Amino acid sequence: MHGNSWYRQVECGFIGNSGFGGWHYLMMLGIIIIVVAMILFIRRKNNSNGNQALDILKELYVKGDISEEEYLKRKNVIER
Repeated sequence: MHGNSWYRQVECGFIGNSGFGGWHYLMMLGIIIIVVAMILFIRRKNNSNGNQALDILKELYVKGDISEEEYLKRKNVIER
């Protein structure tokens, strides 16, 4: 009988009957949202740095400061 009571507490604990209430779920959801937002921010920041480098490289090519071969070689390095 005592073992059965413990099993019910463990089984229902995740649902919310043993102190794991709604605010815990909200905290977990908030943490997940923060982590996803950080990942998206870092990806966007990295992409903007790559685009800036490509823009500078294009400008050098258009001005004639570098050859087409040099442009393509540097572009390949940036896009890796």
